[in-house]
Amino acid sequence: MSTPSPAPDNRISLHKLEVLCRVVERGGVRLAAEDLFVSQPVVSAHLRSLEERLGVKLFRREGRGMELTEAGAEVHLWATEVLRGRTELDRSLRDISRGAAGRASIGSSMSVGNYVLPPILVDFRRRHPHAAISLNPSSVEIALERTLAGRYDFSVLATDAVLDTNSFEAELIARPPFCLVAAIDEERVGDAASVAELTGLPFVCPPAGMAIRRSQDSALAAIGVVDRRVEIELGSAESMKVAVQGGLGVALLWRESVRRELEAGLLREVRIAGHDLHDKLYLVQRRGKRLTAFQSTLTAVLRDGIRARLGEDR
Repeated sequence: MSTPSPAPDNRISLHKLEVLCRVVERGGVRLAAEDLFVSQPVVSAHLRSLEERLGVKLFRREGRGMELTEAGAEVHLWATEVLRGRTELDRSLRDISRGAAGRASIGSSMSVGNYVLPPILVDFRRRHPHAAISLNPSSVEIALERTLAGRYDFSVLATDAVLDTNSFEAELIARPPFCLVAAIDEERVGDAASVAELTGLPFVCPPAGMAIRRSQDSALAAIGVVDRRVEIELGSAESMKVAVQGGLGVALLWRESVRRELEAGLLREVRIAGHDLHDKLYLVQRRGKRLTAFQSTLTAVLRDGIRARLGEDR
C-alpha cells in the first residue's frame, strides 16, 4: 500500500510566486536574480521553500538550463493567475479609493429614469468599466420606500410633494421644463394658448394620485388652471403621446420626454402665453446614509449631466 503524499502547505507568500514566475520568464535563476536585485542563492532558496511547501519538484535540469516539471507547469499557471488577480485587485482598490469603481443602485421616477438618466449613465459606465450600476424606474412612492429600506443607495425623483426630513435628505437639483403638446393636425388649439383656452381643452393625463399628475396639477394651478377636462388617464409618457397623436387631446409632459417627437414632427408644441411651467427634480437619500466615494462621484456626475441635459446652469 503506497503512502499518500503530504498535503501542501498553504502558507505560501506572493513573493515566492513572483520569484517562480520571474525564473520561468527569464529562463533561469541568474537572470531572475538580476531582475529582482538579489543574489542567486536567495532565488534558489525561495524555489526550494516553495517546493517544500507544495510537496512537488518544480524544475528539472535540462543541459545547462532548467525546465519545468509537469507539476511545475501547473504551479506556474496557478501562480500566474494568482498574481494577475492580485494586480486586478490592486487596480480595483485604487479605483474604489478615488471613486472610479464601485456599486450603486439608483431609484428614479419614470420620466427621469426613462428619458434623462440613461444616456448619462451609459457615458459614465463607458468611462468607468469597473462600475456596477443598477437603475430602477418606478413610482415616486416605491422609490422612496426602497430608498428608506436601503435597497437603493439614492434616488432621483420628480415630485412636488414635501418629503419627510426625518427620513430623507433631499436636494433640489433641477427644474425640468414642461411642454404642452398636441397632434400635428389638432384643430382645437393653435401654436399658442391662453390660460382661459387651456381650461376648455381636453387633456390626456396620468392617473390621479401619481406624483407626475400632482406635479402637473400644481404647475397648472399656479397659473390659474384648476379644473382640467380629462379625456383619458394613462400611466406612462409613451402611452400619453400615442393618445395625443391619436387626437384625444393635449398633454403636459416633460420637454425631454417629447424631444424626439417634436424634432421628428410627430407632435407640435403649444406655447402657454406668458408662462413657462416647470417640475422639480430631487436627489434623495436616506437621512444619515454615507455614500461611498464611488457613489459620491456618481451623484456629482448626475447633477452636472442632468442640468446640462435639461438646459440648466444652476
